[in-house]
Amino acid sequence: MTMAELSVVIPVRDEAENIPELSARLTRALEGLAGEWEVIFVTDINSDETVPRLRELVARDRRFKALKLSNRFGHHAAILAGLREAAGRAAVIMDGDLQDRPEDIAALHAEMRKGYDVVYGVKERKNETWFRNLCSRAFVRLIAALSDHRIEFTTSLFRIISRRTIDELLRFSERDPSITFIIGLINFPTSRVPVASGRRGRGTTKYPFARQLGFALDSLLSFSVKPLKLISVAGLVVAALSILYFAVVMVQKVTSGVPVLGWATLAALITLLGGVQLFCMGIIGEYLGRMFIQGKNRPPYIVEERIGLFS
Repeated sequence: MTMAELSVVIPVRDEAENIPELSARLTRALEGLAGEWEVIFVTDINSDETVPRLRELVARDRRFKALKLSNRFGHHAAILAGLREAAGRAAVIMDGDLQDRPEDIAALHAEMRKGYDVVYGVKERKNETWFRNLCSRAFVRLIAALSDHRIEFTTSLFRIISRRTIDELLRFSERDPSITFIIGLINFPTSRVPVASGRRGRGTTKYPFARQLGFALDSLLSFSVKPLKLISVAGLVVAALSILYFAVVMVQKVTSGVPVLGWATLAALITLLGGVQLFCMGIIGEYLGRMFIQGKNRPPYIVEERIGLFS
């Protein structure tokens, strides 16, 4: 395989309107860097003309390539598929909606040349609603608190990673991979570069809030067992409070002869504890479900077609 200087991996879905501008800006940005480069688009099932647009682009410029996956295996699985085909000494991971600016690739590349294996593009301010920005910050803090490892990560995928990081990343066989967490777990020398947040050119977001929330839950359960430990702690706390309450009731009965009342309170407590138990069983079920799916050893993705010249 011929080693290029830089590969750019971009997962896209229903981005036909943005591909012409994105490819033009990528060409201008990458031609300003030394060495050969390639851009690998990864797509799956689209409701617009994304695949025909990619065919046209690849036919015009052999430095652009595309992978068509057979089904919707997920955003991060698509990135893994692109990284497995990448021939660069380093690879940039970015989204295809123009919110990650191609013009910032040069800054990431320059920082990497100082000796870093991973360089994050950190957006000081995202062009999102205040609610989504608030949720992103809360998610980062929650994961930092619950993670089993001290992980350097951001909620943005825009970054450049070295060849040895790519090689280590591809050794993981997660069923629902999280690129962000796996790279943080590898923990090679890391730096950050402030970048501007671009604006979506056309179309609508393919990552609505509900999907982001689901990804946050998947990431947490895939990289931490602290929720299980918290269940044990909660059980001990509830047991201790129950014993304390029982002692208070008995003291009242013995010292003052107060009859034991509180049936409404008892019913409320039973309902509350039942809800807590079901919630805890749900968390345990999520872990068991992931073990069940992982045990089937299914491939994380299936490539239906390679468009362009892959070495």
